[in-house]
Amino acid sequence: MKNKIDVSVIIPAYNAATTIGCLINKILSETRVAIELIVVDDGSTDGTANVIHQIKDERLALIEQANQGVYAARNAALALHHGEWIVFLDADDDITDGFIEKRWQAAIESQADVVIFNGWHSGADQHRRAVHRKQPYGVTLSGHEWIRHCVTHREWPHYLWLQTVRSSYIKQHSLHFQPGRSHKDILWTVHLAASNGRFCTLDIKGYIYINNKASITHRPDYYDVRAISYVEVIAEIIQVAEEVQNKKIKVFLYLHALVEARHFLGLYRNRVRDKSSVKYSFEANITLGSLFRGLNSFSDVFFFIKLVSKLF
Repeated sequence: MKNKIDVSVIIPAYNAATTIGCLINKILSETRVAIELIVVDDGSTDGTANVIHQIKDERLALIEQANQGVYAARNAALALHHGEWIVFLDADDDITDGFIEKRWQAAIESQADVVIFNGWHSGADQHRRAVHRKQPYGVTLSGHEWIRHCVTHREWPHYLWLQTVRSSYIKQHSLHFQPGRSHKDILWTVHLAASNGRFCTLDIKGYIYINNKASITHRPDYYDVRAISYVEVIAEIIQVAEEVQNKKIKVFLYLHALVEARHFLGLYRNRVRDKSSVKYSFEANITLGSLFRGLNSFSDVFFFIKLVSKLF
């Protein structure tokens, strides 16, 4: 492996035997950028590790661990990476040719700490739609300015596979993924932006997110987990808002917490089975006074009243 690594590509994999080989080969076909590819097999039972072992390339590293969840898998790779930049991918999605090199070149040219790219959502009908449309493309903002823009425009592109992040920025601010089973990419992105580095968004679409209806997130018995994860996310965003020194950005973080509370309430009303347990989690972790600070419109007020009536 070369001494200087330009990009560390991190892929957590759980039962991805049917898709991981193709994605790995696409990444390793790129030779104009120094890549290390770290795949973390998170306790797969379908032979995922066997597929990876069959690929012989010194740039490929495999970590095998007992099932701990996708965020623990990413933390394991972060602890070992050597690249100047980090790219996060999912094992069941797709990329276009030259994906890593194009991102690397764009990231260098941006002179930013975090570059948010665009991508495609691909449904079962193969129809594609852009992941985001309201970002300030080609403009470098501080992390706080980016938070303000995203919250104001109601578009928070937190997907990890959109991000190319400078490794030194992650180390400088001791960033890591919080444990949990769902939605913690939202918190990663909040902390990424709250650290107030240089952010740049680019309308470059090279990633295809494939909506997998068979994934665990669509299982009926997983909706309670997702709802409780939203509670944890909302509580953490409120804590970040309370701790951040910049008073002007506090209100936007409280607003963001309120937006995530809308997602929570949708799950709670329509999908959650054990409503009493989820309600208890909400009451134990979130104060209504904190959410009240995020009210910024009549729509927010109506939602707040609805939230109180449904939970209390």
